Amino acid sequence: MTNGALSGPQPTGAPRDLVFISYSHDSDEHRKQVLGLSERLRLDGIETLLDQYVNGTPLEGWPRWMMNQIDAADYVLVVCTETYYRRFRRHEVPGKGVDWEGALITSDLYSARSRSLT
Repeated sequence: MTNGALSGPQPTGAPRDLVFISYSHDSDEHRKQVLGLSERLRLDGIETLLDQYVNGTPLEGWPRWMMNQIDAADYVLVVCTETYYRRFRRHEVPGKGVDWEGALITSDLYSARSRSLT
Protein backbone atom coordinates (compact mmCIF):
# COMPACT_ATOMS: atom_id res chain seq x y z
CA MET A 1 0.00 0.00 0.00
CA THR A 2 1.05 3.58 -0.49
CA ASN A 3 1.76 6.00 2.34
CA GLY A 4 -1.43 7.12 4.00
CA ALA A 5 -3.44 4.15 2.71
CA LEU A 6 -5.73 2.39 5.14
CA SER A 7 -5.36 -1.22 6.16
CA GLY A 8 -7.27 -3.44 8.56
CA PRO A 9 -10.85 -4.67 8.25
CA GLN A 10 -12.72 -2.58 5.69
CA PRO A 11 -16.41 -1.68 5.71
CA THR A 12 -18.81 -3.62 3.50
CA GLY A 13 -22.51 -3.31 2.74
CA ALA A 14 -24.72 -0.46 3.89
CA PRO A 15 -23.29 2.82 5.16
CA ARG A 16 -22.21 2.62 8.78
CA ASP A 17 -21.53 5.09 11.53
CA LEU A 18 -18.01 6.45 11.22
CA VAL A 19 -16.02 6.84 14.44
CA PHE A 20 -12.65 8.56 14.83
CA ILE A 21 -10.66 7.20 17.77
CA SER A 22 -8.41 9.66 19.60
CA TYR A 23 -5.95 8.24 22.12
CA SER A 24 -2.51 8.80 23.57
CA HIS A 25 0.37 6.50 22.72
CA ASP A 26 0.94 5.56 26.35
CA SER A 27 2.69 2.26 25.62
CA ASP A 28 2.82 -0.52 23.05
CA GLU A 29 0.30 -2.45 25.15
CA HIS A 30 -2.09 0.51 25.19
CA ARG A 31 -1.76 0.90 21.41
CA LYS A 32 -2.64 -2.80 21.03
CA GLN A 33 -5.68 -2.38 23.28
CA VAL A 34 -6.91 0.60 21.26
CA LEU A 35 -6.39 -1.36 18.04
CA GLY A 36 -8.35 -4.24 19.59
CA LEU A 37 -11.19 -1.85 20.44
CA SER A 38 -11.20 -0.54 16.88
CA GLU A 39 -11.23 -4.06 15.44
CA ARG A 40 -14.11 -5.05 17.75
CA LEU A 41 -16.14 -1.99 16.72
CA ARG A 42 -15.54 -2.88 13.06
CA LEU A 43 -16.71 -6.45 13.66
CA ASP A 44 -19.84 -5.00 15.26
CA GLY A 45 -20.57 -2.92 12.13
CA ILE A 46 -19.04 0.42 13.13
CA GLU A 47 -16.43 1.85 10.77
CA THR A 48 -13.45 3.31 12.63
CA LEU A 49 -10.75 5.79 11.72
CA LEU A 50 -7.50 5.15 13.55
CA ASP A 51 -3.93 6.25 12.95
CA GLN A 52 -2.75 2.65 13.21
CA TYR A 53 -4.47 1.89 9.90
CA VAL A 54 -2.27 4.41 8.10
CA ASN A 55 0.87 3.00 6.49
CA GLY A 56 3.68 5.52 6.85
CA THR A 57 2.87 9.20 7.02
CA PRO A 58 -0.28 10.49 5.34
CA LEU A 59 0.42 12.59 2.25
CA GLU A 60 -1.35 15.56 3.83
CA GLY A 61 0.70 15.23 7.05
CA TRP A 62 -0.56 14.21 10.47
CA PRO A 63 -2.18 17.51 11.54
CA ARG A 64 -4.34 17.78 8.41
CA TRP A 65 -5.04 14.02 8.50
CA MET A 66 -6.38 14.40 12.06
CA MET A 67 -8.58 17.34 11.04
CA ASN A 68 -9.90 15.41 8.04
CA GLN A 69 -10.74 12.37 10.17
CA ILE A 70 -12.57 14.44 12.78
CA ASP A 71 -14.49 16.26 10.03
CA ALA A 72 -15.41 12.98 8.30
CA ALA A 73 -16.48 11.19 11.48
CA ASP A 74 -20.03 10.94 12.74
CA TYR A 75 -18.62 10.46 16.23
CA VAL A 76 -15.30 10.95 18.02
CA LEU A 77 -14.34 8.42 20.67
CA VAL A 78 -11.70 9.70 23.08
CA VAL A 79 -9.82 7.03 25.00
CA CYS A 80 -8.96 9.42 27.81
CA THR A 81 -6.39 7.78 30.02
CA GLU A 82 -4.60 9.68 32.77
CA THR A 83 -1.72 10.17 30.31
CA TYR A 84 -4.06 11.61 27.67
CA TYR A 85 -5.51 14.03 30.21
CA ARG A 86 -2.11 15.11 31.60
CA ARG A 87 -0.71 15.66 28.10
CA PHE A 88 -3.76 17.55 26.92
CA ARG A 89 -3.70 19.78 30.03
CA ARG A 90 0.06 20.20 29.58
CA HIS A 91 0.78 18.79 33.01
CA GLU A 92 3.51 16.79 31.26
CA VAL A 93 5.26 17.08 27.93
CA PRO A 94 2.41 16.63 25.47
CA GLY A 95 2.43 14.14 22.68
CA LYS A 96 1.91 15.88 19.36
CA GLY A 97 -1.26 13.97 18.54
CA VAL A 98 -2.97 14.46 21.90
CA ASP A 99 -2.17 18.16 21.93
CA TRP A 100 -3.47 18.68 18.38
CA GLU A 101 -6.48 16.36 18.54
CA GLY A 102 -7.47 17.58 21.98
CA ALA A 103 -7.48 21.19 20.78
CA LEU A 104 -9.55 20.30 17.70
CA ILE A 105 -12.05 18.26 19.70
CA THR A 106 -12.37 20.96 22.36
CA SER A 107 -12.95 23.60 19.68
CA ASP A 108 -15.62 21.46 17.99
CA LEU A 109 -17.38 20.84 21.32
CA TYR A 110 -17.30 24.53 22.16
CA SER A 111 -18.69 25.47 18.74
CA ALA A 112 -21.44 22.85 18.95
CA ARG A 113 -22.42 24.06 22.41
CA SER A 114 -22.56 27.67 21.19
CA ARG A 115 -24.77 26.66 18.23
CA SER A 116 -27.15 24.73 20.47
CA LEU A 117 -27.74 27.77 22.68
CA THR A 118 -28.87 30.01 19.83
